[in-house]
Amino acid sequence: MKPLLYSQRDAQTCGVGWRREGGNIRYYRCSPEEGQAMYCLTWTACFPHDHDTCYFAHFYPYTFSDLQRYLLAVASDPVRSQYCKLRVLCSSLAGNTVYLLTITSPSQNPAATAAKKAVVLSARVHPGETNGSWVMRGFLDFILSDSPDAQLLRKLFIFKVVPMLNPDGVIVGNYRCSLAGRDLNRSYRTILKESFPCIWHTRIKVVIKNANSQRGTLLRLPLHIRVL
Repeated sequence: MKPLLYSQRDAQTCGVGWRREGGNIRYYRCSPEEGQAMYCLTWTACFPHDHDTCYFAHFYPYTFSDLQRYLLAVASDPVRSQYCKLRVLCSSLAGNTVYLLTITSPSQNPAATAAKKAVVLSARVHPGETNGSWVMRGFLDFILSDSPDAQLLRKLFIFKVVPMLNPDGVIVGNYRCSLAGRDLNRSYRTILKESFPCIWHTRIKVVIKNANSQRGTLLRLPLHIRVL
């Protein structure tokens, strides 16, 4: 649970990236007993060099560019691309791409494919939950592997995956909100397609579409993983 430190000089001279650093770590209430509770996180850290630029993070970062590089590697892989079809679900409020992955093994006929139950997964509706992206990446590594369990799951189900629901928030560095300052996790009932395109398209084109089809949705799993 230690904070992470990134030193530009260490990265340039030693090849050292993000690392755990700090002591005297405390998380405590700092507001009066009455009213809204406010909390403080404090810690002590020693900077490794003079005349350096350093950054802190609460967990290992996972950026929109990291996701794009990963998806490009999957799409370029002749084996994994057989099971994983990558397409654009929509564009975000700022015009960034929201990706949708469809993962399953080829069936003998279209009827067999249509009969597979859907499992819907998503991550990063709250952009600060970077650990959710690492869990999502671990899941994708597994489900696209040659593991016997992964092969069986691909045979039985069709996985619909939105790996980054809130790319705008990720890019601008928000912790919980979208570019419009709204918590998208509280907006799944929205009918405002233009204001909440990522949520609207996920709900209509992925969740509701599969639920109303012959396939049906067996499980919907949004990855929320916080560090407190």
